[in-house]
Amino acid sequence: MKLGIIGTGKIVADLMETYDLLPIEKTYILSTPRSVEKAQKIADEHHFAGVYTSYEDLLQSDIDTVYIALPNHLHYDYALQAINAHKHVICEKPFVVNSLQFDTLVQAAKEAHVFLLEAMTIHAMPAYQALKKDLSSLGSIKIVSLNYSQYSSRYDAFKEGTILPAFDVH
Repeated sequence: MKLGIIGTGKIVADLMETYDLLPIEKTYILSTPRSVEKAQKIADEHHFAGVYTSYEDLLQSDIDTVYIALPNHLHYDYALQAINAHKHVICEKPFVVNSLQFDTLVQAAKEAHVFLLEAMTIHAMPAYQALKKDLSSLGSIKIVSLNYSQYSSRYDAFKEGTILPAFDVH
């Protein structure tokens, strides 16, 4: 895989904890101009091929896959641009903000013959597997309400008035 990592935030730092275990041939990272130093530090520490500040230039490079680790409201636009450039897409959750965006991305990926994946592990978790296995034994189901939640490491800062990207609606 020749990977383009889109973003330099906390989720990218989490990925870097296991990045060196992955069989990736080459990696670039995309940064905003104000985060170039941070991106360069990540690139240096993990021996990336380089840092980009232009998404268009990154998409024209030799990458075949992008990993989108941006604030949620940006996922759709970045994923669609990557698909239109015939790049495979791995996108952080939530994938998109509505079903129309999801349907559009799925159709575009089919037409471009590229993979479109959400970076989510819930389907491999034991609780999900048990639910899937035992669901038919419940009988006729009328209503389902599910909630998967976890405490955000950014929530304390939010309560104190610091709005980090995970809680920024703009």
